[in-house]
Amino acid sequence: MQPEKSTTTLETMLDYHGFSTEKYDWNPYGLNETNHLRKIVQAISLYLVPTIGCLGIVGNICCFIVFLFTSFKYLPMTLYLVALAISDTGFLAAVMIGWLTSLHPVIALSPGCCHVMVYITYVCGFLSAWYIVLMMVERYIVVCHPLRAPRICTKRRGRLAVGLTTAFALVLYIHSFLSTYVEVTPYAYCSSKSTYLQFNAVFTYIDSLLTFVVPFTAIFILNIRIILAVRHFRKKHHPIHDFCLHHSEPGVLTRAQVRTTKMLVLVSTVFVVLYLPSHAYRIYLLVFGLVSKTKMYDFEYDQNQLLAQHICQLPYYLNFAVDFLVYSLTSIAFRRNVVKLFRRICDDD
Repeated sequence: MQPEKSTTTLETMLDYHGFSTEKYDWNPYGLNETNHLRKIVQAISLYLVPTIGCLGIVGNICCFIVFLFTSFKYLPMTLYLVALAISDTGFLAAVMIGWLTSLHPVIALSPGCCHVMVYITYVCGFLSAWYIVLMMVERYIVVCHPLRAPRICTKRRGRLAVGLTTAFALVLYIHSFLSTYVEVTPYAYCSSKSTYLQFNAVFTYIDSLLTFVVPFTAIFILNIRIILAVRHFRKKHHPIHDFCLHHSEPGVLTRAQVRTTKMLVLVSTVFVVLYLPSHAYRIYLLVFGLVSKTKMYDFEYDQNQLLAQHICQLPYYLNFAVDFLVYSLTSIAFRRNVVKLFRRICDDD
């Protein structure tokens, strides 16, 4: 059975960035209502996505407050964690608006609604990946080049790196305001203008390279180098282990640096693991479309591919919502600061 609605490369990219191109009570794949996979997709779309979105936004706001109003604010790497909390919150907020739009398509008819939502998800998805890369680069310098770290890893350089990365993303995805429009057939949803189909198809590959392939490779290599460096320090200074970990000697890691490094390595590892299913499958679809059709923007994905895509989106959404849990599980200092902040709020009340 042929699907009732074809999906182009652009619509696939919009789906991966948090937008459904169909109304949930509509059967876009031509499937029987008893199809179990369809029921799974409907459950994910109707219940899991908003649950992840709401809990993730609350968790990210808590992270933002903890990093800005506790002892974390004095650490150089906190800048990246604050920026990450903001970008993750922005992405989840756009996903929630997209979810509401799928339930009530009339929302998409609001002036600029589709353009802003698509732009925010593109920008925040890019920034979340690259803020983690910047964070791990900073951690690599601290661990592998500790003598240079005080000069290189400064707040001023961190603000410059975050500012340039943010500016690049804001400019890179500005095309979404030109290429996106609201299509009504019969439900309103965000789609691509026909004159931009080829451009968006090509840009999909660029976006995949910038938001997954390069960050994934960089984080993987940096994590391996950091883990090996920490193990080397532990073995080298084992006879005077307690002294080295408690004192900030030049070229020697402190206990606090080791704990922070563990937390950040786990944060970046969670990012890689949760990004992998969605983006790996996305790249598979893009490559499959490229080798199957001369014009990749005319390629139509079958119903099984589309269903698998929706299922693979779940860990992708989770990536933007689990930081608070990861910080809480891996950092004693984070847990203590959360408790102190909570008690301070209760005392003020």
